[in-house]
Amino acid sequence: PIRCSLEELYSGARKSASHEGRSFVVDVKPGWKEGTRITFEEAGVCFQLAQEEHPRFSRRGHDLAAVAFCGLLDLLVRGSSHEVRTLDSRTLRVRLPPRRLSVKVSGEGMPLSRPEAGRQRGDLVLNLFADWAVAADQARQWGRTALWVGGALLFFTNTSLFFGLVFAYSFFANANGGRAN
Repeated sequence: PIRCSLEELYSGARKSASHEGRSFVVDVKPGWKEGTRITFEEAGVCFQLAQEEHPRFSRRGHDLAAVAFCGLLDLLVRGSSHEVRTLDSRTLRVRLPPRRLSVKVSGEGMPLSRPEAGRQRGDLVLNLFADWAVAADQARQWGRTALWVGGALLFFTNTSLFFGLVFAYSFFANANGGRAN
C-alpha cells in the first residue's frame, strides 16, 4: 500500500512506490480516500492507498470529525468557543451554544475528488465532551464558596449552632488523622 497522511489526502501529493525493482510515481489527488486503487496497466501493477492515523481528525467520507473538551458549566450554561487548526494550517474559531454536543462547519472538510465537484468540500464536525477534571475543580470551587457563604450566614443568624458545627468538624477531622471526609 501507499501510505498517505490526512494532510496529503487533503492537499494532494506526489508519492513514489516500488514493485519488483521498478519505481512508480503516483500523483495523489486532493480528496482521494483510503482504498483508492491506482493501476499502471502497462506494467500490470496496482497500488492501493492507505491513510495514516491523524492526531486531531478522523475522516468519515468527505467529512472530518474532531473532538473538543470543555468544563461542565460551559457545556450546560455558557456555551464554549474552540480554535480548530485545519489541515491546511488555518485556524477556525468555532462556537458551540449551551447544551449542544456537536456543531457542523460547512465546507471545511475534505475536498470532493470528483472532477465535476469543482472546489466543493465536505464538512467539519466538532464534537464536544465535558472535561470531568475541570468539572470536578469547578464543583469544588462552588462548594467552597457555598460553604463560606453558608457559614457566614449561619454565624450571623445562629452563632451557637455555627460553633457547634465547627467543633464537630474539628473533632472528626482529628479522629481521621487530620483529614475531614
